[in-house]
Amino acid sequence: MVNRTLVVIVLVVLGLGGLFFALRPDSTASGDEPRESDYDVAIEGGSMNPAEISVEEGDQVTLRLTSDTPVEVHLHGYDLEEEVSPGEETELSFEADLAGRFEIEDHETETPLGTLLVQPG
Repeated sequence: MVNRTLVVIVLVVLGLGGLFFALRPDSTASGDEPRESDYDVAIEGGSMNPAEISVEEGDQVTLRLTSDTPVEVHLHGYDLEEEVSPGEETELSFEADLAGRFEIEDHETETPLGTLLVQPG
């Protein structure tokens, strides 16, 4: 009698465990909508803060750029450029549709300012 009860308990526990895994919500199913990734980026003394920006492939990225000197920001790989004037905020928006590591530079002097890291989706 004890063996039969033990077998029934084990089967019920296994069945409930199987139902839990079969019916649990999918944590990766966040929808097909791109995630908004907004960053405040300050360029001071020829360096970018933060020095590296990390996003996921498919994100809609907006960089809100400010600078202490006039600078033309160039994002390699995406071939995007924006002029940033001191005391003014400039937005650089794009879809991160290329995975990889991309240099952000001062286009005039070709001085590296920082890095954009796009993680594969």
